[in-house]
Amino acid sequence: MKFSLKTLAAAVVLAVSATGASAAIGNGTDGNGELFFNIWDANGSYTFDLNKTISVFESDVAAVGNINQSFALSNFGSFLAGVVNTSLLQFNIVAADISGNQRLLTTFTTPNSPTTQNNVIKSVNVNVNGFATAVNSVIGSADNVAVNSSSAAWAGKYIFKNNPGGILGFSNSGSLANNSYDSGIGFMRIDALVTGTARSIYTPYADGSAVKVWVDATNNLHIAAVPEPESYAMLLAGLGMLGFMARRRLNNRV
Repeated sequence: MKFSLKTLAAAVVLAVSATGASAAIGNGTDGNGELFFNIWDANGSYTFDLNKTISVFESDVAAVGNINQSFALSNFGSFLAGVVNTSLLQFNIVAADISGNQRLLTTFTTPNSPTTQNNVIKSVNVNVNGFATAVNSVIGSADNVAVNSSSAAWAGKYIFKNNPGGILGFSNSGSLANNSYDSGIGFMRIDALVTGTARSIYTPYADGSAVKVWVDATNNLHIAAVPEPESYAMLLAGLGMLGFMARRRLNNRV
């Protein structure tokens, strides 16, 4: 495992605000889409722009130390207050390019065998681009928007939701039960080459350990390859208990 200040700062929440940032999601038209978070049910959805391009995110993963990023989801609590049954909510994170060697970044639970052809992934990316464009027409200055199911920016519509257009081949959504590193869902990159119908290339993100995505009880979104502080506390407590038991056994032998 790599150790650095970034690893030692695992307990620090990097509250990402929209101050000074563009309210529009980079929809991938320029070949470098932005990551955005969506959560929805049958009645409405909430979308939050992470203000992080694919290339910047990949630089973050490549940097020394394990990636450990948190995002404060502005106005997310207000959205949740209007949800009757939060167990029915599904969430994902996506980013897509629609030019060049088209990249699709997406959360996943159990991906299909990587047999999806380049042209299919390109169609998925077009769907993501179209959804991001619809969100940009209504997103606020705080880089988030909540809409009902009649809006073109509703994340639960068939062309987007957990399997855009039904052609991705697997579900890319989690639920609020995914609320820790241990229960988090995976994050991956799929590459569709410029030409041809060959199989796309699937690359789950890892940085010392698997990169996971989850939403914690305080409405912070996490993308990280390190356990949250509570897991470290449990580990230390377990090690302390093992030490106590070892000393007790030693004393009993004396």
